[in-house]
Amino acid sequence: MKRFLLFLCAIAILYSSCSKDHVVNPKNTLFKVSLFPKINDNAASTWQQVLNGEALLQFSALSNDTLTASAVKDSLSLKSISTYTRQLVAGTYNITLKTESKAVADTFIRFNAQAQNFVVNKDQAISLAATTTDGVITISESQVMASFKPTFTLSGSTTAINFGLANGYYFIYVTGASSGRITFTSATAGDLYLTDILVNALNQYDITAVPNTIGVVVHKHLFHLKAIVQ
Repeated sequence: MKRFLLFLCAIAILYSSCSKDHVVNPKNTLFKVSLFPKINDNAASTWQQVLNGEALLQFSALSNDTLTASAVKDSLSLKSISTYTRQLVAGTYNITLKTESKAVADTFIRFNAQAQNFVVNKDQAISLAATTTDGVITISESQVMASFKPTFTLSGSTTAINFGLANGYYFIYVTGASSGRITFTSATAGDLYLTDILVNALNQYDITAVPNTIGVVVHKHLFHLKAIVQ
């Protein structure tokens, strides 16, 4: 009888141990991840890229025994992306971040960024390699009459798009291989300047008015994007 009771106790202890192991399975631990964009690394200028607009962020878990096949998706404002956090189950993910603007010209950079086989096993910032097909046109704020924003009109269109203002410059991002006309009024003489331009991806076109003429000088600089990192 004593042997039988001892056997039952051993079985109970073994079952309890297995149950506890299942409950505290470290693979089901949640970790906090965050994004810190710094896509302002420029090859030949001091221009700092402008983030804004909406973006779609997706975490796709790679197949394993603890994660479901469904992806985690978030729509977020890039203007406040530095405060974004998300809890994820420990595992390996493919991660993508893509801006949603489809406009040919806009007042923020459009880009795609991704990380493949990213392992989440601690609280951490996520590094994503970013690419863009945008170029940017800039005009120093000091050159432009304050009451008249510069505009960009796409070739074949009659709709003038206002430049944004940041970093001491009026600016507009344009999808690569697009052409259009820039219009602005000088701050000094009030002269109207018009110039046609073809914008290629990963280039900055800094416009300078030539005094006492109707001409401009275009300073072209290549830029490149850093990964999105902390």
